[in-house]
Amino acid sequence: MTTNNRPLPPFQPFVGEWDTEGTMLPASGKSGEHFHATDSYELLPGGHFLVHRWDAHMPEGRTRGIEIFGRDKHGDDFFMHSYDDLGNAGVMTASVDDEGWTFLGESMRFHGGFSEAGDMFSGIWEFRLDPEKTWLPWMSVTLKKRGVRR
Repeated sequence: MTTNNRPLPPFQPFVGEWDTEGTMLPASGKSGEHFHATDSYELLPGGHFLVHRWDAHMPEGRTRGIEIFGRDKHGDDFFMHSYDDLGNAGVMTASVDDEGWTFLGESMRFHGGFSEAGDMFSGIWEFRLDPEKTWLPWMSVTLKKRGVRR
């Protein structure tokens, strides 16, 4: 399926309800602490935008929010705009290749991918406090699609 002779973004694998678990990594200051969340992903009509909603129980407390994924009409870059119940708003870019997905923001990034069966999505989030500093491991995360027999 194409629009203006361009393939639609590869968002379909995300669509559905997910149970999420993760572990904070050493640089987080909360090493070994666990968190859990529920995530849902829905394509808007036309398939150009993906809506992601989360409800996360992190070591520092609960957070809920929404994120919109899309693609710049004039380029190949994906964008992500997020908003949470703590008043935070953020913008990231995303890319996908044979190695998986990468999400990149000014102070955080993620790299990971889907299992061969498509029923799990996992990877590592990293952060940095200063644009000139090294990326530090923040948390590992695994999403498991609901309703899939393993």
